[in-house]
Amino acid sequence: MAHNDPAAGLGVQDEEYETEDSGFYEDISLLTESVRSSIYAYRYENGRRYHAYKEGAYYMPNDEPEQERLNLQHHAGHLALGKRDFLAPLADPRKVLDLGTGTGIWAIDMGDRFPGAEILGVDLSPIQPNAVPPNVKFEVDDVEDNWTFREDWFDLIFSKDMLAGSIADFRKYFEQAYKHCRPGGYFELHELNTNIHSDHYTIPEDSSIKQWGALMRQGIQVMGRHLDLNFDELANLLRDVGFQDVTVTPYKQPIGQWPSDPVMRQSGAIQLVALLEGMESMSLAVFSRCLHWSKPDVDALLEKTKREFTLRRACYYWPG
Repeated sequence: MAHNDPAAGLGVQDEEYETEDSGFYEDISLLTESVRSSIYAYRYENGRRYHAYKEGAYYMPNDEPEQERLNLQHHAGHLALGKRDFLAPLADPRKVLDLGTGTGIWAIDMGDRFPGAEILGVDLSPIQPNAVPPNVKFEVDDVEDNWTFREDWFDLIFSKDMLAGSIADFRKYFEQAYKHCRPGGYFELHELNTNIHSDHYTIPEDSSIKQWGALMRQGIQVMGRHLDLNFDELANLLRDVGFQDVTVTPYKQPIGQWPSDPVMRQSGAIQLVALLEGMESMSLAVFSRCLHWSKPDVDALLEKTKREFTLRRACYYWPG
């Protein structure tokens, strides 16, 4: 497959340029400052901070409490998957793309683990740390836009918790991953079914957990996105856009310390903390922007929902 030349077809603005180009650098400086200002001009709402670039495209905040939740969620998932960073049979990936990198924690781990690889993390928010391995880079971009990476380039394209609530057009997302994944490379998605499950307890239909979940799905649909995921349908869509050897690997992400296995118990404990401390992050924008709830009403529902999640005998989990 031929590679696209990123410079091909670019027109030049029809202006008359002077031979002296000192002003050019001044213009670039102003442009750079303008772009930087637009990225860092965060939006504040209900006491939380949200991304400025493509404002409103993503419903979660990007402030420090949310960054802590993202890191906790990463650790919980890492334990639930047997302490593996990815499942693809790659011994030594060289070009790796992390979609929706968040705090960059997965990309940084990969950079440490594979010092000979080039790791690129992309996100709407520039919240990644500056002190990272030299082979790790971050870019501010919207992965729902047309990708500008080289085609047939990445050994591994990694996407975690992006389909549920973040991506509107699954087909376009998959098609772009296929275009930019090298022949023989892998596109790996880690997703959770956001319907809370329990194998040992019947969750009452009138529970706050059920109400919270239903309202979250309703609000996300107003945003043109989805929380309910059918993994078999997603696998068929991946095959439809060209991927081969598509596999679905089920797992459970426990919520709470109910598992007997010590590693899974630790995973569940971390996930419960992430959920209890991060439920406001997940809910505020959806309830206020899409469902027009007041913050006191949201807070009241979340308090009841949190109490239900601490019921240990319920053995809650998210299926992945």
